[in-house]
Amino acid sequence: MSDDDGSTRPRLRHSVLGDPVAFAEHVCARLQAEVPAYRGIAAASLVPSISSAIDRLITATAEDRPLDGPALAQFREYGALRAELGVPLDGMLRGWQIAVRELMRRIGASHYWAAQPGSALLAMLGALLRASDAATVAFSSGHREAEAQITRRLDTRRDDTVRALAEGTLPTGELRRRAQLIGLRLDGAYAAFRAITAEPEQTEWDLRQRPGFRPPRGVVAILDGDVVGVCDPRDHVRPAAGVFLGIGPECPLERVPHSLHVAGRVAETARLFGRPGRHTLTDLGVLPAVVGDSDVGAALMLRYITPVDDAEAGSILSTVDTYLAAGLNASETGNRLYLHHNTVRYRLSRFEELTGASLKDPHVAQQVWWALRYRELDSGPAVP
Repeated sequence: MSDDDGSTRPRLRHSVLGDPVAFAEHVCARLQAEVPAYRGIAAASLVPSISSAIDRLITATAEDRPLDGPALAQFREYGALRAELGVPLDGMLRGWQIAVRELMRRIGASHYWAAQPGSALLAMLGALLRASDAATVAFSSGHREAEAQITRRLDTRRDDTVRALAEGTLPTGELRRRAQLIGLRLDGAYAAFRAITAEPEQTEWDLRQRPGFRPPRGVVAILDGDVVGVCDPRDHVRPAAGVFLGIGPECPLERVPHSLHVAGRVAETARLFGRPGRHTLTDLGVLPAVVGDSDVGAALMLRYITPVDDAEAGSILSTVDTYLAAGLNASETGNRLYLHHNTVRYRLSRFEELTGASLKDPHVAQQVWWALRYRELDSGPAVP
C-alpha cells in the first residue's frame, strides 16, 4: 500500500515552480536555444501558452486525476497555436519533452520533495507522466488539425493566385500582394509553365519536389485539368513519360500572364504533334503557328496535299517530307527511308507533276512543309 495519501501534492506548484511566469520564461529560453523551430518566434507569443499548459499539467498531477474535457480542449488549442506559429509537430514534441524534464529536474532538486517518503515522490511522478501523456495526445491532435486547415488555406490561396495569373485580370498591386502571400519573390525572374498530362495529381507532386517549382522560386497548381504555375527559368526539369510540358519566356511577375499564355500554346502544340517532354517556343519553331492558324493550313492543304492521288498519297508525301527534312538531298532521303534513289526521284517528280510546284523553290518548300504539318494534325503522321 502506498504511503502517499495525496496530502503532499497541493505543495507541488509552490515547491517546484515558484513563480509560474518565471518558470515559463525559463522554459521558453531553453526552447529557443535548443529547438530550431522556436528560434525567431517572439517570447511574448510563447510564454503565456507555456505557463497555461504547465499550470494545467501541475493541477492534474496534484489532484492525480485524468485531464478533463476542458483541459484536453485547451491542450488541443495549445497544439493548434504552435502550428499557426509555424512550429512542426516534431519540434513541438521536442519542446514538450524539455518542459516536462525541467519539471522533473526541479522536483528532484526540491528540498521539500527530498524530505518526503519515496512512495510519495514516485506516485507524484507517475501522475505527472500520465497527465503529460494525455496532454501529448491532445496537443498532437490539435496540431494536426490546425496544420491540415493551414494546408487547405494555402492550397486555396495558391490555386486562386495561379488562376489570377492565368487570367491576367488583377491589378499589379493585388497580383503582387497575392504572390507575396504564397511566398513568391516579388523581384524574381520567372518562367510560366503548363503541363498536359493524363495524371495531373502525380505530375503536380513530381514538380513540387523540385526547388525551382516551390516558393520562393515557383508555385504549382492544377487548373482546369492541367498542371500550371511558374518556375525558376534555370530549372530544366525532365518531366515523366507522357507529359507535355510547355515553358513560357522568362519574365518578371507582372508579365507572367503572357508567359503562361505562351506556355499553354507550347504544351498544346507538343501534345497535338505527339512530342512529350519539356519544350519552349523556340524548341518547336513555327509548329505553334501551324496549330494556331487553321486558315493558312487549310489553304496550303488544298494547294499541295489535295492534288496528290489518294492511292499514292502516303508514299509520295512521306518521301517529300523526308526530302525536306534532309535539306533537299535526294540521296540522304533514300538512306533515311531505305529506298533506291530512283524511287525517291520518281516520287518527288510525281509530287511536282501533280501539284505543279517545284520543291527547289525555297518559298514553295516552306509552304509544303507547313501543309504537311497541318495534315499531321488532322490525320496523324503519314506512313512511308
